[in-house]
Amino acid sequence: MINEIIEDKTKLLIILKWLLVIVALGFLLHFPDLIGHSIIWIVHTIYEATSFILEEFLSHVFGLDKALAQLIVFYFSIIVGTGASVLFWQRFLRNFLLLKFYAFQHQVIDYWHNHRALKKMKLILIYSALTISGFMFLLS
Repeated sequence: MINEIIEDKTKLLIILKWLLVIVALGFLLHFPDLIGHSIIWIVHTIYEATSFILEEFLSHVFGLDKALAQLIVFYFSIIVGTGASVLFWQRFLRNFLLLKFYAFQHQVIDYWHNHRALKKMKLILIYSALTISGFMFLLS
């Protein structure tokens, strides 16, 4: 009797977990702009609160004007954002993009070596025509 109750509760818990996963997946698939907007709103609110606290700190501790404190916090946030972007580029993005570029280059070389001359000529002519027509479209 007790084992049946425990099994029923575990089955119900598994069903509820799957239902929550399906709802979360549906939310992610149907409302990505809402999720992105919510995340950006939260990050912006945290940034504004932090900058307000720093402005008040500078105003009260160092006796600065409100405008000067805002200016200092603004330029400080630009320096921190630029530094974070540079660090992100150096640590993660550059290596990732180089690996992607080398993989693409390897695929192109393999593709080129594995096809006959007629297919290579077709490929060159098609891409040349597309490039020329793209330039003509941009210039007109």
